[in-house]
Amino acid sequence: MSDRLQSRRVYIADLAGRLHEMEVGNVAMQPLAYRLLSRRLRQAIDSLPESVARASSSELPAHLVPLVAEMLEACHFDCHGLLRGTRAARCRARAQDLIGRLARPASR
Repeated sequence: MSDRLQSRRVYIADLAGRLHEMEVGNVAMQPLAYRLLSRRLRQAIDSLPESVARASSSELPAHLVPLVAEMLEACHFDCHGLLRGTRAARCRARAQDLIGRLARPASR
């Protein structure tokens, strides 16, 4: 593994750890800092190929994996416009149903 990739993984782990500390209350929540850290984490993940980002997330401490997995899913949705995973088809069907109901004229 290259030094640059290893550095990026350490950076992602650091950002995720700092966000986690605020989320669980170990560190006082600072909204501006939280948004900044969240944006930096998203940018760090976005700059990696998706397969590398997924592999990197599996090397994180267990308590950070959900946070990074959520960010990976958000990045995937932003890029492709689709959810993935076991519940993706059900979510898509429910969203289409909701959009269909909203598009129908209201009956009185």
